[in-house]
Amino acid sequence: MNQNIERIEVFLDESKEPLQVLTNPPFKVKLDTQNIPDGPHTLRVVTIFKGGKVEENVVDFEVDNLPSPFIDGIDDGQQVRGLVEFDVLTGDYEAPKSKGGLSITMAVLSTIVVLGLIWAFFAFSGMSTAIVAANAVQPEESKPAAANADHGKELYAAQCAGCHGANGEGGFGPALAGNPLVGEADEFNKLVTQGRGSMPPLSDLSDQDLADLRAYLSSLGGKSDTGAAAAPAASTASQGDVATGESVYGQQCAGCHGANGEGGFGPALAGNELLYRPAEFGKVVHEGRDSMPPFPQLADDKLVAIRAFLKTK
Repeated sequence: MNQNIERIEVFLDESKEPLQVLTNPPFKVKLDTQNIPDGPHTLRVVTIFKGGKVEENVVDFEVDNLPSPFIDGIDDGQQVRGLVEFDVLTGDYEAPKSKGGLSITMAVLSTIVVLGLIWAFFAFSGMSTAIVAANAVQPEESKPAAANADHGKELYAAQCAGCHGANGEGGFGPALAGNPLVGEADEFNKLVTQGRGSMPPLSDLSDQDLADLRAYLSSLGGKSDTGAAAAPAASTASQGDVATGESVYGQQCAGCHGANGEGGFGPALAGNELLYRPAEFGKVVHEGRDSMPPFPQLADDKLVAIRAFLKTK
């Protein structure tokens, strides 16, 4: 025991007045926590030595007493008569207090039990199927490879050049270089795989083959009759008299191009891209081309009617 201690002062929280002053050993402090509000507090112990030296120790602690007494059976301000009986509920301050919280082992076991119950609920209920279906990761659709114009050129030479020309310039079949049909993937693919008129179907070509073929044909360029000058004629064609066109076609064209434009000595006209290029169609009919003789006597209204008829085929 240090004989040089003059006194020990004990302070609670921020109080400037000591809670207790100890001058004689043994230096024991009694702190009644029932008189202290629950919550965090600070205990400051100041030791003053005879030579004037001072040492200070600070301890943080927390008060957590049981609740104050609770009256059950009579309310504040209630009017009563005769014999009244009620309960006073209070905690036992002498009873040991639990530090609270679960041990690590109990926490782990509790978690396993809860997760097991959740799993059992979903595993044996129809809800699990719906949730799995709603949240299942859908496989990404496979994307076709980029079109290969070089492969398309090989396909064209083997399958198409005999009728449409080595460079898509046309021959027995219509020109494909610059043909607007090439840009219409669905229509182009349908025509190639199903055939039309005298053109046989090429059903063995895959979607990738068709894409490659269109890539090559697109690289050939060419010119199509478009623009303001063609627009009125195209509009007029939609109003053509199909019956008149069928009559004129039967007299002037069917002998070479087939009764329904399916082709014969001359190329197929049903589905021919020239039907959508009125200026060039009229020029071919009026001036002729290759083995086809000219038909200058056919007026523009007759050409409109012929194109209207052929578009129905």
